[in-house]
Amino acid sequence: MFLLWGARLIGKSYIRGLFRYNRKNVVQMQIGGRYKSHKWAYWGKNQHRITYYRNKDESHISKEVFIEEMTTYDIISNFEDKGIQSREGVVDDYIGYGKNNKRPRRKIDVWEETGRELYPIYEDDGSVWEDHFFNDLCTCDLLIPQPHPQLFTHEPFLYFFRTSDNVLPYKSDILDMTIAQVNMFDPVETNKYWNVNVSNVEEAYNMNKELVFTHLDDFVRENRNVQQIMIDNKIPFRYFDLATDDHTFFDENLSNVDWGEWYANNNITHDKNSERYKIATNIAKDYIHTRGLTEVRLSGRVNDRI
Repeated sequence: MFLLWGARLIGKSYIRGLFRYNRKNVVQMQIGGRYKSHKWAYWGKNQHRITYYRNKDESHISKEVFIEEMTTYDIISNFEDKGIQSREGVVDDYIGYGKNNKRPRRKIDVWEETGRELYPIYEDDGSVWEDHFFNDLCTCDLLIPQPHPQLFTHEPFLYFFRTSDNVLPYKSDILDMTIAQVNMFDPVETNKYWNVNVSNVEEAYNMNKELVFTHLDDFVRENRNVQQIMIDNKIPFRYFDLATDDHTFFDENLSNVDWGEWYANNNITHDKNSERYKIATNIAKDYIHTRGLTEVRLSGRVNDRI
């Protein structure tokens, strides 16, 4: 089993999709929340989608299970959680002129189907949910934990991590990574936080570069902080370079995702010759130069202080 660590926009969706495409069992603690975990398990032609949660007015962890027959095409052509098409991130698809805007995120502290409030399972001491962690979450081929503090204060968890195959993705192609992060800019959140009124990343950059640059800093800082947590807790790990490594890093028998027909019928890629792509590239280059960013891994902090 592999443990995949990291913060935002660091390739976890790609790797999660790779394992599910190969019908490998995957567990992910919900991004940004302490309320749910999701499992995808495969038996023959069937996919089992399992969500673990706890209602606030109950004392036990519950689970909801969906079982569905899934072909390979079904897996690549459906959005998560059913398929592997990612819903993450792009609130305002500036580069794509809005064509790839994602739906708003669901509330993480409410069970949508019932409207009942959820209990933050993973805020409790690890001893409270140790059995759930080992019996429900660790029974898979790929586990994607969230770096909640409770994971690193409970000794059985730490022993497990220290004896596991831990992987931290990063991307050595800093420009390509930063262009994608420019496109993750959220005007609504920026307007709230900075008390400004911008409609997209270009307007923000022209008003005050720091509106965009601090947004980009967050990606670098958050992923470096995860690396620091691993080092501080003496958890060994390997880097997976999204620019140069491929699916055989995990298992030479894994097949790479063949998007084929689905990609041909769904034009979701960005035109690198478009005016907006060029603007996003210039913003990314300016950020990299201004910050002196030469390495996104933790070792780069010595130079750029991010």
